Amino acid sequence: MSLISVKKSPITPLLTKSFSRRAVIMLLSVATLLLAGCGEEPNPPAKQVVEEQPSRFSKDKLAYRHTYHPEWPKEVRNEVYGDKETFSTPRILFKTNIEWTGQTTLFSARMDLSDRRRIIPETAFEDKWMVGLHKPVRSPDNRYIALSMDTTEHGFTRELWDTKTQQFIFMSKGHGYAHFNWTKDSENVIFYASGKHYNYHVPTKTLTERPIIYSNGLFLLPDGKTFLADKKNKYWLHDFNGDVIEKVDLGFNNHFTMKYLEVSPFGDYIYFLSEGLGAAQNYWINLSDPNKRIISPRKADTYFFSDKKNKVLTKSKRKSTELLGNGWAFNNYYFIELDLVTRQTKEIPIKESNIWGMTGIFIYDVFNIKDEQ
Repeated sequence: MSLISVKKSPITPLLTKSFSRRAVIMLLSVATLLLAGCGEEPNPPAKQVVEEQPSRFSKDKLAYRHTYHPEWPKEVRNEVYGDKETFSTPRILFKTNIEWTGQTTLFSARMDLSDRRRIIPETAFEDKWMVGLHKPVRSPDNRYIALSMDTTEHGFTRELWDTKTQQFIFMSKGHGYAHFNWTKDSENVIFYASGKHYNYHVPTKTLTERPIIYSNGLFLLPDGKTFLADKKNKYWLHDFNGDVIEKVDLGFNNHFTMKYLEVSPFGDYIYFLSEGLGAAQNYWINLSDPNKRIISPRKADTYFFSDKKNKVLTKSKRKSTELLGNGWAFNNYYFIELDLVTRQTKEIPIKESNIWGMTGIFIYDVFNIKDEQ
């Protein structure tokens, strides 16, 4: 296409002093459009990038329940290191994901699951993922969380999340179950990696190898000096350096496995789910007298130890008679608290169920237990 010459163009006579300034501007605009039509098409204007923000209400239909609980926040709360109010009570450590992110991360909450707070922002998991079946363990001072990670750069790793600096701290590479343990001063985290046993000293960022204690799960007892080692159907006690103190045979045969074994925060019971002999059952063994044991059929989720001595909790649910805003019924979630001494149970309503589209949670542990309750 050839350009139009203003001198030879039929519109030249119109360009007189009497012609309005506005008309000239209009003609120049037309000429610009004609020029734009020649050769390659101009680049379209750059699109304005707007970061998509989550809706104040989850898209999940269950989130209509917010209308019945105006005290629930619509924005996600974050845990703040050292916040006195947050850490004024014992808290539950659990993993879940917020509906609009789809990324699983760690949260904490009060013992009724109210005051839910995100511990690690989803953006921190760039090129790394939590190994969800490995239990994260929080330091006694609540600052650090030890985690197993699957990373693009190093493969499987052991790392710390520093809740104060909001950063990961690399400790070591390594596969296999970690079984993290913290010393009472929060300065040392002890763990397995690739068949070896390690101690990471947090203040100096120093990793040293320890004498290995072979186990299916290792637990540093509250005295800070004794390890309890899971030996499939029995347990052994070791001193801090790994030497055997006592071997405790619980009388189970070789087909029996103590699955998901945990030690109470007060060091008085172990809990596990039986595997290998018939239907799974819940077991609690009194460590002061291993012949004292409580056995109950598995009817719901596994149990976890409460912040109160001799108390354990499990999650349950039932259909509510109250309907959602869309006419649907929803589940009422609650904890069943079992007293291991009296064998009595009671229900504790769970608060903030389904908040932020958080429809499923996996509870790891209870932390921030200051005194025996």
